[in-house]
Amino acid sequence: MISELLMLGFSVLLPVFFWVYWPILTKEILGDLRILRILHYVALAGLGMALHLRMVDYSCSLFTSTLLPVFLLFVVALAYAAVFAIITNNIEDLEADRISNPERPLVGNRVTKDAYYRAGVFCQAYALLLAISVQKEMFFGVLAISAGYYIYSCAPFRLKRFPFLAKGIIGFNSLAVALCGFVLAGGRLFQFPVIWIFYIVVPLSLAANFVDLKDTAGDGHTGIRTLPVLWGERKARFFIACCTVFAYGMAGILLRLVWVYPLLVLVTGVHIWLLYRKPYNEKPIFLVYVTALSSLDICLFFTTQVF
Repeated sequence: MISELLMLGFSVLLPVFFWVYWPILTKEILGDLRILRILHYVALAGLGMALHLRMVDYSCSLFTSTLLPVFLLFVVALAYAAVFAIITNNIEDLEADRISNPERPLVGNRVTKDAYYRAGVFCQAYALLLAISVQKEMFFGVLAISAGYYIYSCAPFRLKRFPFLAKGIIGFNSLAVALCGFVLAGGRLFQFPVIWIFYIVVPLSLAANFVDLKDTAGDGHTGIRTLPVLWGERKARFFIACCTVFAYGMAGILLRLVWVYPLLVLVTGVHIWLLYRKPYNEKPIFLVYVTALSSLDICLFFTTQVF
């Protein structure tokens, strides 16, 4: 446990070193870190861990002493890997970002592309090094997630051009994180409940199409065929709303807790209202979504097995 805490401390303090020597570059990277998207994956890792822990007898003290340091290191590794995913995506989407996201570092010429890319490669290498230092399962999990995002964003693959295939990759990444959390908690891959695989890959991933709504103009200009570009924003928004209702409704069915149903109706209503609110703002939706997913984790931790 001491070695894990030392790795955790070093990993958290490492950006301070870079801030001293490369303050502008470090500031731009940290400012564009997209915390809510990272928390989406943190919550999914927690979901996988919760699904295993509810299968076995465990105590809070055992979780704190053995699993919590490993979980936190996985979160840090995901954050470093996210930097590489964000940087490579920003490089590939430079022309689209000039229209939809003018505040991003490359668009404003606040960093050079070479230095920006090198920082991303370093963060990716460090994420993999950190993961392999803890457990090989964590290494393969981070590697799979990073590969998924690379083929999603970058040439020659750039699968984000194909709407349902693109969200399939996001679904794969979401499942990979949940599986990694499950295995890190002591489970085996074949023990992961099939119904939860379906939940993560289908309704949860389809509902995630809301992330494309704010980039419609830039994506359309550069040939990225997201659902809002293909169908128009009105039809795409309605489809995403239906998938959102499906995702929250299925979560209620899986939990089978009567007191949860009114809360799910309330949260679903807020989520849909934010989806249609003008002007559109993605961040409140992400906040509601991540909070709901984290609450699902907590329910799984503290309720009896229902699948």
